[in-house]
Amino acid sequence: MLFATLDPTMRGIRLPGGRRVVLSDTVGFIADLPVELIAAFRATLEEVLEADIIVHVRDVAHEESAAQKGDVLRVLAELGIDTEGDARILELLNKIDLLEPPARAALRARNGGEKAPVAVSALTGEGIPDFLARIEKMLGRQGLVMNLRLDPSDGAGMAWAYATGRVLARRDRAKHVELSVAIDPDAQGRFEKRYGERASIATTSF
Repeated sequence: MLFATLDPTMRGIRLPGGRRVVLSDTVGFIADLPVELIAAFRATLEEVLEADIIVHVRDVAHEESAAQKGDVLRVLAELGIDTEGDARILELLNKIDLLEPPARAALRARNGGEKAPVAVSALTGEGIPDFLARIEKMLGRQGLVMNLRLDPSDGAGMAWAYATGRVLARRDRAKHVELSVAIDPDAQGRFEKRYGERASIATTSF
């Protein structure tokens, strides 16, 4: 339905490895949109520029799917995004449930490719695990690992670490507990404020 999404809609999800991310659904891209409406929507479209990953959702069963793809890429280019070289772009082929089984199977077989589109059905859930795994892989190099040294009696501190990050390892020592916690970069300040000198950066990737 045209103009069903006029403002970005945001929802939080948890990836298979436990990492939390936010999905932001922008306004839909429409071919030959009047200039005055493009100007009105530009502010919401510009949120794409700040995204860690740009998911280009296509209706792969639509007869004009290729033309629609061209319209989206043109708008992205107008926003200053390199549609050929930007590694953030992930093409998501939706509605594969409407395709014939051989065509659906052929698209699904490509889901494991590092740069191949991911084929899914939002209706049936087919391919969604592949989609989440790809997001996790694309974000993998952008995380941090924090080392925490906590008193064994600090149950609140350990609970906060488990709730806010993804605990990779726990080592129970004689007088303290060591946790290695994978976190998003924007959570670093909260961890340092919460734990002070008990927190240190272990590595810049996970």
